[in-house]
Amino acid sequence: MIRKLLLITAISLGMAFAQNPYESTEASQSTSAPAPVAPADDPAWNISIHPVSLVVMTALGLKTLFVTVERTVTPHTSVIIRPEVMYVSSDYYDIDEDDASFDMLALGIIGGFRYYVNPGHKGLYVEAELQFAHVGLDYDDDDVEASASANAFGPYILVGWKFRTGRATFSIDLGVGYNIMSASAEGKNKDNAEEDAENLVSNGFGTDINLTFGLAF
Repeated sequence: MIRKLLLITAISLGMAFAQNPYESTEASQSTSAPAPVAPADDPAWNISIHPVSLVVMTALGLKTLFVTVERTVTPHTSVIIRPEVMYVSSDYYDIDEDDASFDMLALGIIGGFRYYVNPGHKGLYVEAELQFAHVGLDYDDDDVEASASANAFGPYILVGWKFRTGRATFSIDLGVGYNIMSASAEGKNKDNAEEDAENLVSNGFGTDINLTFGLAF
């Protein structure tokens, strides 16, 4: 009887140790290891437009295009680049003097680094930016004939929130920064033209707010 019990025990132990040792390891890993983030759940790219500036400013005669391109770096971080173009001409407005004209062109480029509190590139984030803007003005009428330009450069810090459903995204952020500005002008009444250019790009502390809708992929 004792021999039979010993034999059954030996056979049972042998069968137990004969199992694949990686099966239990794989099972434990499958239950304990976090599931990898699927590409569809954390897209590598996000391209957004700024509808307020696009619709409102264009309706006022300012042909405007602001685009934000975001590229994923890590589960918590990304980089962004935002080109900005704005153009207005006297051709849009009804001016009594046929020989009077003016044109304004504003160009900007913004580079930034985002940190999301939660992984997945949505929810609360903090963004550090460097902004550069250039404005050019041209006047031509009986009393004023001048051209002016202004450049501004400075760092900004913003706080925002990004919401994503499927591939559609919505985000809003706001922040403050400091601009270093320089301006120059030439022609008649160049002082007035230079002042206008300075008013279009802030010098010193400034604010920034962005409302965007986009597509993630």
